[in-house]
Amino acid sequence: MTRKWAIFWVLAIAYFFVMFHRFCTAVMAGDLTADLGLEPAALGFLSSMYLLGYATVQIPVGILSDRWGARKTISLFLLLASLGAFAFGKAASFETAVLSRWLVGAGVGCVYVPALRLMGCWFGGESFVFMTGMMLAVGNLGALSSTWPLAVIKSVWGWRATMELVSVITLLLVIFVWLVVKDQPPESERPKESGPEAGSAKHHDSDETVEPGERSGLRGMLKSKRFWAVTLYFFAFETTIISFQGLWAGPFLKRIYQMPDTSVGYALTWLALGLMLGAIVSGILAGKSVQRRHTVLTAGMFGYLLCWVPLVFATSTMQSYLIPLLAVMGFCAGFFSISFGIARECFPASMAGTALGVYNFTGFVGGGLGMWVMGLIIGWVSPDGTRETAAFQAAFGLAIVLMLIGWLMLVLLPHTWTNRARIQREKQAAENLNNS
Repeated sequence: MTRKWAIFWVLAIAYFFVMFHRFCTAVMAGDLTADLGLEPAALGFLSSMYLLGYATVQIPVGILSDRWGARKTISLFLLLASLGAFAFGKAASFETAVLSRWLVGAGVGCVYVPALRLMGCWFGGESFVFMTGMMLAVGNLGALSSTWPLAVIKSVWGWRATMELVSVITLLLVIFVWLVVKDQPPESERPKESGPEAGSAKHHDSDETVEPGERSGLRGMLKSKRFWAVTLYFFAFETTIISFQGLWAGPFLKRIYQMPDTSVGYALTWLALGLMLGAIVSGILAGKSVQRRHTVLTAGMFGYLLCWVPLVFATSTMQSYLIPLLAVMGFCAGFFSISFGIARECFPASMAGTALGVYNFTGFVGGGLGMWVMGLIIGWVSPDGTRETAAFQAAFGLAIVLMLIGWLMLVLLPHTWTNRARIQREKQAAENLNNS
């Protein structure tokens, strides 16, 4: 195995556990509620701490990965995640559990952005979208392991011992990252176009939206209409998928359809499998053109939006169709991986880590807030647990509204593009007019 593939697999396994931590509370919701005596809003707040911890470090991790290096950044923060997972398994109070989940989120939050930077350096821009899809697919195996396999393991060992075991595995990963990962390839192994935005120059020449002077510096990033259009979509998408897959899908299936934990885990397995397959397929379909990536992403997100409709408007009649619905929802949701390539192309090499950090930050703020707000809605509509169906319909109705807004942002995204060839033609026409 070559060095770059060894690095990829170490990073992919690390991301496996990032996704495991993100979604494990959906299956453990009943245990957490019983052990810690939580109301719906408190359960949502506890689960959101992972995402708020994750979001907290997104902008700093972009800067660290640009200036300090990916190897040191990932190693240090994975160590923090290991400590947080161990403390979570030992938590005897709500407050300790909240702090522990925040530590886990902050720790694993420093894996994905540096990993993107490493893949750009070692594989080059031509392979960036495909390698992103590959890593997301492995990560979704982690999400998959947090469903039925976690339900089975915790039924034998309990959720606390399971979290302590994950803590030990994460500590071993720290060692592997430190020994295997290198920030830059040697000259002999350097891709033809290296760097996280390698290969995007040719896209910039034909597809770009702004002049070079407008894209430099943090101010230029914050002024980019294209960047904020795709970021608003990402906020809406992450709010809905993380709130559902990461927490409220479990209580929804358990309370509305009276499923046991293992059946809940099995149903969520199909959602995770769909996400994994969708990430791979979308990476293949996306190609190298930014217009094609946009088309594929918009189509996938439209399918994802439609999957929410029966969850809200046909709740009582769709139990027989839950598994195929969740599988299709996951498959369409997996197309989101393309959006990282679109966001990455907005900026040059020196800004890549920071831009992806800001992009990730908005998504995980949305996910954290979404978990908590949905918990508030459920508790408000059904404070005594007698109107559970109406409560979940109201919470998931919020997801439909958010995703409709997010999808419209994608539809409008091409209007933020300015074709450089057209700019050059206009300049040439102006020069010819002046010379005549």
